[in-house]
Amino acid sequence: MPHQNYANQNLQNRSFKGQDLTGADFRGSDLRGCNFTASTLIGANFEGSRMGRSRRQIQVLMAAAILGPVVLVGLSAIAVQVSVVWFGNLSFNSFSGLISLVALVLGNFLRDAMTLNFPQVTMFLGVAALASLFAVMVLGTVGLAVVGVLSFGDAAVQGFFLLLLMIGFAFLTFRILKWLIQSIQSHPGTAFRKANLTDANFSHTVVANTDFCFASLTGICISGWLMNPYTQFTNVHCDYLYVEPAFKNRQPVQGSFQAGELEQVLAPFIIRGLGSSQLP
Repeated sequence: MPHQNYANQNLQNRSFKGQDLTGADFRGSDLRGCNFTASTLIGANFEGSRMGRSRRQIQVLMAAAILGPVVLVGLSAIAVQVSVVWFGNLSFNSFSGLISLVALVLGNFLRDAMTLNFPQVTMFLGVAALASLFAVMVLGTVGLAVVGVLSFGDAAVQGFFLLLLMIGFAFLTFRILKWLIQSIQSHPGTAFRKANLTDANFSHTVVANTDFCFASLTGICISGWLMNPYTQFTNVHCDYLYVEPAFKNRQPVQGSFQAGELEQVLAPFIIRGLGSSQLP
């Protein structure tokens, strides 16, 4: 099978999911937003390429943060209306309890499968849920502030208590905002989830917000690559790798990585405090 040539191309957001790309040449290409999930990339050459989040992905995340609360509130209103029409007002509490129970059961059974097979959908819904929680907390904080100030005229003690409660709400709101920002910043762009990258060449590659979870990385060369802290290596299989050009300086020198050793080798390549859009 001839090696596919994708060198020096703009391949943003392209899907290579499940393809046999053994020995493919991606040198110097822009691979931000590409999906290589479950692909075979044995001996592929990514030298000088760029990985991370594409502008489209960032726009989708921002849309999830802005429109997510509106969508979730709308869906909740529809669910309430359906329950009233189908079951009547008297059965609304029972209906709500049944929906909650079904959601809990499905969540426990399908959570891992959803995260593994649909990571983009999972992250999108996660951002939307956090944005919705943030919106609720903002409304609650503002409401407590207004009621607390108005209460000082007739009930100073009650007003003081409400303002203290508002401060607590404000603190929680700030924490949720930081959590939301962190979720958006850490969202993966290029995906190599469950891919076979054995003996692939990643020399001088920008690896930002890249998902290597469950991938096979044995024998890869990472000489001079740049990586941000949001690149994911959960449950990767990597017996050894090379940290100098031309697949030299094997780590470990003999045998396979022991627990925690891979993280120690990767640590010097991490550029902390930089997002994917700030990397060269």
